[in-house]
Amino acid sequence: MKTMMRAAVMVFPALLLVACMSTAERQAEEARKSRLSDTHLQLGVSYMQRGQLDSAKENLDKAVELNPDSAQVNNMMALLQWRLKQYVEAERYFRNALSLDNKNSDTWNNYGVFLCERGQFDGAEQAFNRALSDPLYKTPAEANVNAGMCQMRKPAPVAAEKYFRAALALNPKQPRALMEMARLSYNGGRSIAARAFVQKYLEISEDNPEVLLLAAKVEAAVGNRDAEASYLLRLRGKYPESVEAAQLKTEKGGATSRNSRKVP
Repeated sequence: MKTMMRAAVMVFPALLLVACMSTAERQAEEARKSRLSDTHLQLGVSYMQRGQLDSAKENLDKAVELNPDSAQVNNMMALLQWRLKQYVEAERYFRNALSLDNKNSDTWNNYGVFLCERGQFDGAEQAFNRALSDPLYKTPAEANVNAGMCQMRKPAPVAAEKYFRAALALNPKQPRALMEMARLSYNGGRSIAARAFVQKYLEISEDNPEVLLLAAKVEAAVGNRDAEASYLLRLRGKYPESVEAAQLKTEKGGATSRNSRKVP
């Protein structure tokens, strides 16, 4: 009997050792899966950036399979499904990502852009504001621009201006915010302010047909015919095949001063 008891006592340390080894092995396996998931995630992102969406999906599918509880993996899968126009799936993955990490401002910003594109303007604004509520968010100027562009689509120009001004307060050289403030100022009859925004834009960014046409309209509004003609010449010379250059051909004499003041 004593022998049996001693034998029984000896069994327990062995069982504990097996249990500990199993836990360690499980942890090692989870770590392996996480590393492998990260590898497929990075490959998926790389393929997305190069427009190879089939390869991106193959790798992101594997990343999700290996680590379904990764907020980052779910966010990237949402972006891919969006690009594939699989909107229901994109919505599902965005919601998964936010349920796993509801303080991720990048995901909230991405989700806001997605909702705006889908015409869900109020939900989009809430998402942008969730992103902007994070004091540690690294790119709040861009989120403000996205929120402003969404308000322009709504359209709600007064609200849009608030976001563009917030973006410029954070980054005075934010190109899109400068362009949209120039447009809003021009449409609001504030031609001098519009000119200042256009000039600042051209100081920090390459010109393009959109800004050159707006610049010409602004100069026409303030009565500076020489500057107007200069911008129009630049537009026709550099971008003869652009939509904006074609628009000039339909305008009598190309005179921007006789156009409607509203700039779309």
